[in-house]
Amino acid sequence: MSMGFIFGPVPSRRLGLSLGINVIPFKTCSFNCVYCEVGKTTDLIIERKSFFDIGAIKDEFVKTVERVGKIDFVTFSGSGEPTLNSDLGKLIEFVKSFKKYKVAILTNSSLMYRDDVKDELIMCDVVVPSLDSALESSFKKINMPYKDLKIEKIIEGLTDFSNRFQGEIWLEILFVKGINDTKEDLDALCNAIKLIKPTRVQIGTVDRPPAYTTAKKIDNKEMMDIYTYMSSKIGVVDIIGSFNKENDAFYEDVERSIIKMINIRPCSKDELKETFNVDDKKIDDILTKLFDESKAYIQNFEGKTFIVGNRASASR
Repeated sequence: MSMGFIFGPVPSRRLGLSLGINVIPFKTCSFNCVYCEVGKTTDLIIERKSFFDIGAIKDEFVKTVERVGKIDFVTFSGSGEPTLNSDLGKLIEFVKSFKKYKVAILTNSSLMYRDDVKDELIMCDVVVPSLDSALESSFKKINMPYKDLKIEKIIEGLTDFSNRFQGEIWLEILFVKGINDTKEDLDALCNAIKLIKPTRVQIGTVDRPPAYTTAKKIDNKEMMDIYTYMSSKIGVVDIIGSFNKENDAFYEDVERSIIKMINIRPCSKDELKETFNVDDKKIDDILTKLFDESKAYIQNFEGKTFIVGNRASASR
């Protein structure tokens, strides 16, 4: 029986069709970000641990790739910080042994000061680290990190990793109104980016229900001002937008796939319909069933309606 470590493949606006591997227990993280779409951190740690039976993850991966079609990336991510899993290097090595999958990882960058983490991530093709602030005061407000973490140390770790890494680094910055959007914040971020020298810089703002209601979205005009200012300082910056997927077929059961997806992040009905290539009646039937069984519920944010999984039942 599936343990639910693997989800997708799902369309990613950055990675194409991505098969996700969740290697961390629900909301085990080194940050408690105000904007987190997965919810508030329940286990705030920086100690790396072996959380799961690595054999079970490998078995589920093999069974999944045997029945799915095209995959652009295998992506380590999930409902917490993946670098906290001390088996991460072994799992990356395992996926790379197939010699046909590109590997990516989404990380909050918090452990990039550690040599063991850098050595493991070197094996990836793409690393997508977050850096929401380069100022200690803003860093504490937006990411609410484990008490021993300092932003200067994280930036030094990212810079060292970038100097060694042969793949691509797509640095992601998420702006929250009134927290990390001042000129001082932007200048500090631009200076850090010049040190890190990522392949791409991607900026965005709150667009899903956040962990804390204090996390407010930056409007389009302000985002364009940030984009223009940062572009003038560091060159090309990407604003993260919607993913336009092709009509790809998914071979995993749609209902189970939707449950996995909404337990990872809130999704709109249209997003689910497009992702799984189903019509209005099919998606309505599935969602009605999930609502009746208390496996999903509705959450409204910024005038938009999202479908959210029953996260308590998703916790291992």
